[in-house]
This record gives sequence, C-alpha cells and structure tokens, in this order.
Amino acid sequence: MLASLKRRDQRARGEWYISGLLSVPGRKSMRALASVAGYGAAEQSLHHFISDSSWDWDKVRHTLARHLDRVLLPQAWVLSSMAVPKAGAHSVGVEESFRTELGRVVNSQQAYGVWLANEDMSAPVNWGLFLPPGWLDNEERRKRAKIPDEVAAASPELCAVNTVVELAGGDWGLRRRPAVLDARELDATALVEEFTRRGVPFVMRVGGSTRLVGFDLSLPGRGERLFQAQQLIEWAKRFSRPVGWVDPDYSITRSILVSGTRVTMPSIRRPGSPGMPERALTLVGGWSGSKGQPPELWLSNMVEVPPVALLRLGRLTRRVAKDFSEVSAKVGMRDFEGRSYAGWHRHATLCSVAHAISVLSSARRQGFDKSQELSA
Repeated sequence: MLASLKRRDQRARGEWYISGLLSVPGRKSMRALASVAGYGAAEQSLHHFISDSSWDWDKVRHTLARHLDRVLLPQAWVLSSMAVPKAGAHSVGVEESFRTELGRVVNSQQAYGVWLANEDMSAPVNWGLFLPPGWLDNEERRKRAKIPDEVAAASPELCAVNTVVELAGGDWGLRRRPAVLDARELDATALVEEFTRRGVPFVMRVGGSTRLVGFDLSLPGRGERLFQAQQLIEWAKRFSRPVGWVDPDYSITRSILVSGTRVTMPSIRRPGSPGMPERALTLVGGWSGSKGQPPELWLSNMVEVPPVALLRLGRLTRRVAKDFSEVSAKVGMRDFEGRSYAGWHRHATLCSVAHAISVLSSARRQGFDKSQELSA
C-alpha cells in the first residue's frame, strides 16, 4: 500500500502510523500513535509526516482501491457521509450546522467517503472534504489550512458526486460500479442532474415528499402531473412481491415486499414529450412488514435492472454503516487532531488502509475457522 512513497523514512512512518491505528486503544491522538515507534521524537516525526510532508495520498488510494477491487469483487461504490465533531474553529472545513447523523447542531467537518462494497464487507477508498464558503473565500483561513489553489467552491451535492466520479478516472484502474447513496438529507434533484450529466449509474434513497412525474398507465394525468414519491409507490404496491434479504446487523434473512414504477424528475423531462421521457428513472419501494412504517424509497437511472436488484444494491448502505461503526470509527477515522487540508486527507487515507487490513484479516480468520470446522 505504501510502495508509492519514494523515501524509506516515509514508508517507515506510514507503517508506524497504520500500526498505531490498528493497535492503540481509544482515541488515536498523535502522542498515542507515536508510542508504537517507541522513542521520544516520534510524535513530532509523525506530525510532520501527516501534515507537512510531500507524499501523495491519491497514489496510496489508487493502490488500495485496485487491491480491494480484486479481492472484494464489489457490487457498488457506496457514497457515505461522515460528520466529524470539533471543539474549536480552526480545523479545516469546520462550521456549525445541524448534522442528521448526530441528531443535533454541532461544530463539525463534513466529509464524503466512497466505499467498495458487497453484502459481506466494505471498505473506503476515496474521500472528499466539504469546504464551506467561509473557508474558501477567506484568504487567511485558506493559507492557514494550506488549502490548494485548485480547490474551488462546490455544493455538498457536487462535492459528493466528484468524490465518486474520481474513481472512474483512468488513474484508478477500476471496473465501474453503480453509485449508491442515501440522499434524503441532500438535494436529490441536484444529485440526479449531476449524475446524469456525468453518465454515472446510481441508486439513491429519497424521501417520501420528493416530487416526481409518474408514467404508470393507471395514474391520473400520467406524464403531466407531479406526485410525491410515496404516493407513486403506494399505487405500485399492488404489484409488489416478497423477497429475502440478508440483514448485516444480525446475519439473518428477512422478508421484504418490493415494487417499482417508472418515473422522471421535472427538471430532466423532455419538454413537449407526451410519452416516456428520454431520461426515465425507476422508483423502487420496499415494505418491511411493520405496520404503519412508510416504504423505503430508492430512485435509479438503471431502468433495465429489476426493482429487487436495485433494492439489494441500495441496502449496501447498511453494510457500510455497520462497517464504519465497527471498524472505521475504531481505527480513528474521526480522530485527526491537525488543522491542515493535506493532513486531514493523509490521515483519512491511512485510516482507510487500516480499515482494509482489519476487515480482510477478519474475513481470512473466519475462512480459516470454517475450513477447520469442515476438516474436523
């Protein structure tokens, strides 16, 4: 993973850092990580390696992604948001706002990670850090955080999309997979427009109030009227069928009703077209069986893929949420204490390597245990 680091001392510090992320209990402060190296100057040395060194985190991410693409055989690229609470106002990108995943107004950084995921495991390979206008328009703050000149202002939606689109570049060498994300706290229309413009296949979770144009033959005023997503999928529920789904939290198979209907968004519909729009979408609904619970809604531009398969892809977000909680959080993904833009990205990169080592080692141990049981 660290072969792209040309200097031997950089590779050694990278190994110390990752070893510390994997072995040090609790919060991964620079002092705690330095204890792995075993000498007094290690803390300053590691701080320089992360915040002020010259090594390119993109090359490490490329190597990690290519390796995981081979061994995980991912079904999707799952885009997941991460809020990082901060006490002060000097960490790059920090601002005070309401964070849904934390359930309160908090001073925090907002980041987006792209994970290679299948139903058994997942691991992050790329990260984007959202920088509010207050950081990009303030020359003093930019200089203090060492934000590169080429980093321009972008909405949270564009930041998220760019983090996915980067993986499709030739430097990464990956087989393209659909992007999967929970877009209920983002502007779904903006995301659909950006993914459509970039030619990216997607499956995104949307809220029940999302406004869509329906094209089901039984709909009144079909192709002309706007409906809420929940209305459209309730009309389609009569065509639903039960399917099995493996819950990653309990490793058991659950039953869920699934249905789908063809829709589009007003902003991407061809004007004057009475029939099916050129850029049609599929709206998928999933009912867990719990009375009174609203359906789980997913929107996709992969209209030829069956609704059941789209729902399975969408639910990979649960796999990622579980792995973030049980692995990434424990190897220090939220623990970076520095203030620089490059330092944050280098820390996130090495945490991603530590995460991959953890999940692959665990899978290898489980495979060994199963083989031992079979031989016995």
